[in-house]
Amino acid sequence: MSASQALGGPSRCGWVLGPSLDKIIKNVAWRKHSQLVAACKSALDKLDSVVDDPVDPASCTPLYGLSTSDTNFVLQPLIMALDSASPKVVEPALDCSFRLFSLGLIRCEIDTPTPTPSPNPSSHSHIFRLIDSVCKCGALGDEAIELAVLRVLLSAIRSPYVLVRGDCLVHIVRSCYNVYLGGMNGTNQICAKSVLAQMMIIVFTRVEENSMMVDFKTVSVAELLEFTDRNLNEGSSIQIAQNFLNEIVDVKSKEGIAESKLCLQLEYDNSEKKGVPIDFEPGEGADLSGYSKIREDGFMLFKNLCKLSMKFSSQEHADDNILLRGKVLSLELLKVIMDNAGPIWRSNERPDLWDYIGYVVIEDFGV
Repeated sequence: MSASQALGGPSRCGWVLGPSLDKIIKNVAWRKHSQLVAACKSALDKLDSVVDDPVDPASCTPLYGLSTSDTNFVLQPLIMALDSASPKVVEPALDCSFRLFSLGLIRCEIDTPTPTPSPNPSSHSHIFRLIDSVCKCGALGDEAIELAVLRVLLSAIRSPYVLVRGDCLVHIVRSCYNVYLGGMNGTNQICAKSVLAQMMIIVFTRVEENSMMVDFKTVSVAELLEFTDRNLNEGSSIQIAQNFLNEIVDVKSKEGIAESKLCLQLEYDNSEKKGVPIDFEPGEGADLSGYSKIREDGFMLFKNLCKLSMKFSSQEHADDNILLRGKVLSLELLKVIMDNAGPIWRSNERPDLWDYIGYVVIEDFGV
């Protein structure tokens, strides 16, 4: 690498990945994680020779400007770092993941990959593995890591260049639930609840407009905690959570990255009337044919929230406080959705959704 060349090479992805991989190498225990060190060094060498691909961005791989093989190669050490379970190594990997999403460098549709193993996995499956590894970091029990995980997950949902679908969307929401329900830090729990509410606003604003490119409002943390979870407020926790949320929602690309044609491609794909099978419980599979991917996944998420709100304690654990808090959180998120509802939710176009709302009211409140 020449003295005038930045760490990570000349590509836009390299500008983000290079410093992060270098920090991982410096933070890692070399003997314990020799394979990770070797992978980071190899990725840095690769990035030195990679330039942004000038071909049509709509046909590019999920990592901006890189080929499929290069994408898989440079993401692998990032995934390995996230899987290391060492907070000092995980932290720069989470920060790098956040910037890849927030700067629009990851551009793709993410869903759970097929279970059949492939000798040549697609770069899309590497993006799912990245998300999956980020979600697992929430279980490390480190408060700073919990916030970093929330930051990455919201940035992935927020990005107009990333369509998070199906089980991957549920996986992200579940991981935020786990931080809220299992975290020991009140501020982190407020942040987790606020992130979930913000995700609902983003997802369902897109459902209303059937588009990835939408304007959406930022959650008011103080209003969100008006009726519940006041006990979590630790001094300036609400303001900390609001600043945390604003930082992610309002982030702008400082790199001046040109908007690719991928968003236009997503708009085209979502305008097609395609029905994708969704795995509901018996008798609950509504006919979703004729709905775009954006709306299919919004309806699926809505129904999952309804199901979570209707879970009951077992006889052995009748006073299950975590289950009760989870039910209340689900109802609050449903309220966020309905408070921001538009014509899609107010019309009779989807009567099965109103059936679900009726079930929630009857089962939870005995109306």
